[in-house]
Amino acid sequence: MQTVKTDQTASKLDQGVNEMPMPDAAAIEAVCRVASARTVSAVPANKIRVAVLMSGGVDSSATALLMQKAGYDVIGVTGWLIKSGSRCCDTGMIDAARVCEQLGIEHHAVDLREMFKTEIIDQFHESYARAKTPLPCSLCNTLVKWGALLRYGKKILNAQYIATGHYARVVETEQGTRLAKAKDPKKDQSYVLWGLTMEQVKSTLLPLGEFASKEEIREIALGGDLVTANRPDSQDLCFIPRGTTTQQYLSNFLSVEPGPIIHTVTGELLGEHQGTFNYTIGQRKGIGIAYPEPLYVTSVDPDLRVVYVGPKEALLRRELTASFANWILESPPVEPFRGLAKIRYNSQAAPALITPLADNKIQVLFDDAQPAITPGQVLGIYDEGDQYILGGGWID
Repeated sequence: MQTVKTDQTASKLDQGVNEMPMPDAAAIEAVCRVASARTVSAVPANKIRVAVLMSGGVDSSATALLMQKAGYDVIGVTGWLIKSGSRCCDTGMIDAARVCEQLGIEHHAVDLREMFKTEIIDQFHESYARAKTPLPCSLCNTLVKWGALLRYGKKILNAQYIATGHYARVVETEQGTRLAKAKDPKKDQSYVLWGLTMEQVKSTLLPLGEFASKEEIREIALGGDLVTANRPDSQDLCFIPRGTTTQQYLSNFLSVEPGPIIHTVTGELLGEHQGTFNYTIGQRKGIGIAYPEPLYVTSVDPDLRVVYVGPKEALLRRELTASFANWILESPPVEPFRGLAKIRYNSQAAPALITPLADNKIQVLFDDAQPAITPGQVLGIYDEGDQYILGGGWID
């Protein structure tokens, strides 16, 4: 199996290439110390307090503005996640503080650096070492945003709700509260919220899911003259320096252990790889071998250090199991049922038979074979009408 290095080289990653100047560590420290020590005000009479989780982006900034306009008593709260002063999260901390100052609301910071390193960053490294392709943003939603920050908002800030800039909706139906997809299908983020509990959903406000396009959100931010109105959307993982690929980043933490690349159909030895962490199921480019026909990574064995490749049809599978199941329902299902299953963020949910299993597992049998089902990714389960996310798990 791939081994994880010590993080003695981590400081080198803080020198990543950035497209814009980053604040230095001292500036971040100053903002965080002030925001962490700020006294919490009393909730005004006849007001409902909402703690808005603010990343410093346009979405969470617009959310704070919308909550304020809706008449809530709004407090901004930001997780202090990264140890260095050269990451996008650090710029976000300062921008969140600036937006709160513009809106005339309190801004609080919660020091979650150790938790983020242990539960998110280290887990990311370990997943690749085990040949699993992780989705750290989904894990962060569950453990950080709707875990630590929700608890902080309720217990320390005396907030009744949290609000975030995610594109999804909390709706009331005849069957109870549901977590629904956003009205803008291009921005829908319900998939990465599969790990929320019913209690967490009922404590959440998601105003952006009601809008038809991202352009409307930017117009709201511009209308409020918010300093983040034109900030570009974040596309990359917050803890990987800009200009650094995932493989380059991982090479600082995982040892390079060569092994064979084998054709999954013929058994032919095609070449040698430089570490299984450089490969993920479904990958076509960057395999590093020449062959008469296109080849895709079909599986990875980290224990034997083997990467298997084959034709596109070798990626197709109808069945999967997922662990650590979570159901966003008042009564979790116990019998098989028809629904839609989604296996990656950018894929379409596909018709399938969903079977709850013992030990908090789920079995999915798709009507049609799906390409590149990848261990470590999220299984999202939706109703047959593709309106509500019902739950999910981590693909085995």
